[in-house]
Amino acid sequence: MTTRITIKTGEYNQRRYGKPWIARVTFDATGKAEYTWGEWIGDHRTGSEGLLVINASEGDIIARGQKDFRQPKYSTHRFYQVRNGELVKLANKVEAYKLATA
Repeated sequence: MTTRITIKTGEYNQRRYGKPWIARVTFDATGKAEYTWGEWIGDHRTGSEGLLVINASEGDIIARGQKDFRQPKYSTHRFYQVRNGELVKLANKVEAYKLATA
C-alpha cells in the first residue's frame, strides 16, 4: 500500500540554502545509495515555507535534506523509515542501509 508523505518546511535564506529535498532511498549491491526524488512545493526565489511530498510504501527508507552553500558546502541528510504510514527517524545512513537490506 502506498502512502503519500507530506512534510511542512519552514522559511529559509535562499541565498545561503538550496531548496529542501526529499527522496526514497534504495541501496545497490555495493552499498551505494540511490535516490528517487520527491517534490518540494514552494518558492525558492523567496525562501518561503513549503511542502515536501513523496509516495512511499511500508518499510521504505526516506531521506530529506537541504544544501548549505557556505564553505565548506554541505548538505544535511536525515533518514527515516515508513512504519504504519508515519516516518520514524533513523540514527544515520548505516542504520538506513541495514534496514533496507535486511
